[in-house]
Amino acid sequence: MKGCLILGVLLTMSIIAYTKPNASNDILYAQLDSLEKIVYNHTGSNQVSEALINNCSSLAALYTQLEYPKQIEYGKRLLMVVNNLDKEYLQIKILEMIAEALFQIDDFNNSIEYYYRLYNVYSLSNDEINSAKTLLRIGSNYYFLCKYIKAKDYYERALLIFKKNQQFIGISEALKGIALILGHWGEYDKALSHNQEALSFCKEMGDDASIAAIHFNIGTIYQELGDFTSARDNLLQSLEIYQELNDLTAIVTTTCHIGEIYLTNKLHDQALEYYLKAEMISKKMDGIKLHAEVSYSIGKAYNLKGDYMKALDYQRKALRLYQDSDNKKSLVETYAELGHIYYNLEHYDKALYYLDMGYKIAESINYKYLLTIYHKQLADVNAKLGNYQEAYSFFLQHIEGRDQIYQEERKLKTEELQTKYYVTVKEKEVDELMHTQQLNKALIKNQKLIMLFIIFILFGSLVLSIVFRIRYLQNQKLNVQLSIQNKEIEDQQYEVEKLNTNLQKANASKDKFFSIIAHDLKNPFNSLLGLSDLLLEDYENLNEEERKEFITQIKTSGDKIYSLLQNLLIWGRNQLGKIVVSKEVVCMDKLVDETVQITKQHASGKNITIKTNIPEEICVYADKNMISTVILNLITNAIKFTPPYGEIEIHCFDKEDYVEIMVADTGMGISKINQEKLFRVDEKFQTDGTNKEKGTGLGLILCKDFIEKNSGKIWVESDEGAGSWFCFTLPKPA
Repeated sequence: MKGCLILGVLLTMSIIAYTKPNASNDILYAQLDSLEKIVYNHTGSNQVSEALINNCSSLAALYTQLEYPKQIEYGKRLLMVVNNLDKEYLQIKILEMIAEALFQIDDFNNSIEYYYRLYNVYSLSNDEINSAKTLLRIGSNYYFLCKYIKAKDYYERALLIFKKNQQFIGISEALKGIALILGHWGEYDKALSHNQEALSFCKEMGDDASIAAIHFNIGTIYQELGDFTSARDNLLQSLEIYQELNDLTAIVTTTCHIGEIYLTNKLHDQALEYYLKAEMISKKMDGIKLHAEVSYSIGKAYNLKGDYMKALDYQRKALRLYQDSDNKKSLVETYAELGHIYYNLEHYDKALYYLDMGYKIAESINYKYLLTIYHKQLADVNAKLGNYQEAYSFFLQHIEGRDQIYQEERKLKTEELQTKYYVTVKEKEVDELMHTQQLNKALIKNQKLIMLFIIFILFGSLVLSIVFRIRYLQNQKLNVQLSIQNKEIEDQQYEVEKLNTNLQKANASKDKFFSIIAHDLKNPFNSLLGLSDLLLEDYENLNEEERKEFITQIKTSGDKIYSLLQNLLIWGRNQLGKIVVSKEVVCMDKLVDETVQITKQHASGKNITIKTNIPEEICVYADKNMISTVILNLITNAIKFTPPYGEIEIHCFDKEDYVEIMVADTGMGISKINQEKLFRVDEKFQTDGTNKEKGTGLGLILCKDFIEKNSGKIWVESDEGAGSWFCFTLPKPA
C-alpha cells in the first residue's frame, strides 16, 4: 500500500509546480558571474537602488535553472542579501526555491524549516491562501518522513483556510492528502469518503487532470482491499480521461498499473496485453526512466508466465536503461529479477553473477528490504551449486534481516498508534464536553416549548392526514387514467421511431451506394478512357516504350475499377442477405500468417515491419473467408496510415469465453470524433494514407458486418499521434 500511496502523492500533490532544472551551460554561468559581481560588490553600500533589486530578482530566476544542490547553496547566499533589502516578494521567491529544492533531494527536515519561514512571511502579510498552500507543502514533507499524524494536522489546517475562502482547488488538494494518510492507516472507508468529496469539487471545477488522479487513488485503495474489479474500473476511468487529455506519460503509468492488477491475480496474458500497449505508446516518447519501467514490468510478467527467454530480453533492456540513468534502486531490483530468471532456467552460475552485482549495490545504498530477498535468492543459488556453507550463511542473514525489518515496522507502527490514540482521546474528550454543554442548553430551552409543540404536532397531523387521504384517492384515479393514455402514446411513438430508424438506415445505405458509384468510379474510368483515346490517336507517333507505359497505366486503372466493383458487389450481396455464413474451426496462427504473406510486398514498399504474436493453440469458430477478409482489410489500412519504417503488430489474446485479436500500428492515430464515424454506413469518412493512398470507405463497414455475423464485436482504440489498435472478438469452438 505504501508504494501506491507514494505514487498517489506524486500524481496529486502539485500545489507549487516545479520542473527539474536543465543542465548548466557556459552562457548561463556567464550571466550568473556578471550578475553576482554587480550584486555582491554592492552589498557593502548603504544605498538600495531599484537596479540592485531588479538584479537580485534576475539572479534568483537564473538560480532556478541550476541543479538542486546549487539552488540551495546559491539561494542561501542570496537570501542574506535580500533580507537587508526589505523586499518581501524577493524573500518569498528565494525561500520557495530553497524549500522546494530541499524537498526534491529528500532533505525533508530542512525543507520543513524553510517552508516554516515562508509560512511566517505569508502570515505577517495576512496572505491566507498562500499560507494554506505552504501548510500543504509542510504536510507533504511530514508525509515522506512517515510522520503521518503531523502531516494530517497540517493538511487539516490548510483545509479549514481553503474552506473559509472557498478555494475549491485547495480544498480538493487537502482532501486528497488526508485521504492518502487514511489509506495508509487502513481506514479505507474514510479514505474513500475523502476522495469522493475531493472528486465532487474537481468535477464542479472541471479539473479533468485531478479527476483522473483521484480515480487512480481510489483504484489503489480498492486494490489494497482486494476488490480488483472496482480497482480496475476506477483505473480505466482514470485512463480514459488521460487519453482525452493526451497525457502520454500518465497514460503509460496508468496502463502499466492496470497490468499490475491482472499480474497480481496471475492473469498473465491480460497483464501482458496492457503492458504491451504501454510499450507501444512509450515508443513515441522520450524518457529513459519510463521506458525502463515498462520493460521491467513486461519482463516480470513473462517470467511469471514461464516465458523466460522473452523475460530475459526485456530485463536486459531495462538494465541498460537503468545503467544509463544511474538509478541504483531500480538497478538493484532489475539485477534481482535477472538472477531469478536465470535460476528458473537452471543457469545457476549466471544467476549468481547477477545476484552478486545487485547485492553489492543494495549494500552500498542500504536497501534493507531487497537485501533480505537477495539473501534468500543467494542461499537458493549457492545450495544448487553445492556451496552449502555459503548458502547457510546467506539464509541466516535472510532470517536476521527479515526479523529486523519486522521489528522496525512494528516499532514504528506502535509509536504511530500510540500518538494517534492520544490525539483521538483528547479529541473525544473535547467533543464530549462541548456536546454536554450544548445538550444542557437545549434541554432548558426545550422544556418550555415541548408541550406546545406536541399539541401542535397532534392537531397538524390530524388535519394533514385527512387532506392527504382525500388527495391520495383523487390522485390514484387520475394516475390510472394517465397510465392508460401514456401507454398508448408510448406504443405509438415506439412504432413511429422504429419505422423512422429503418427508413434512415435504408436511405443511408442508398446514399452511400450512389455516392461511391458517382465519386469512386468516375476517376478511374476517366483515366481509362483518356489514356485509351490518346493511345488510339497517337499510336503511330509513339515509340514502343511509350506504348507500354500507356498500356501499364490502363492496366492499373482497370485493376482499381475491378477492386472497387468487387468490394461493391460483396457489400451489396451482404446488404441483400445473400452471403451465407459457413462457420468452422479456424486456427488463428495459420490464418494470420497466410494473410500477412499477401500484404508483405505492400508493406515492404514502405519499409514497414509486421510482427505477429499468435499462440499455436488458439482457434475460433467462424467463417474462414470472412475473417480473412477482415484481417486483410485491417492490415491494409494499418499499412496505409503508418509512415515509412513504422511497425505493425498482430496479437491474439485467449479470454475466458472468446478470443480477442488486435492489429496495432505506429501510425498517425485517429481523433475521438473520427473514431465514431469509422463503422457507420451513414457517415462518409475517408482519409488519405501517408503516401496519399485512396480507399472506398467500405472496408471497415464490411469488417463490422462480417464480425457481427460471426457473433463477435469490433472496436478501435487510438491516441492521436501515437498509433491505433483495431480489436475484434470471435467465439471459441464449443
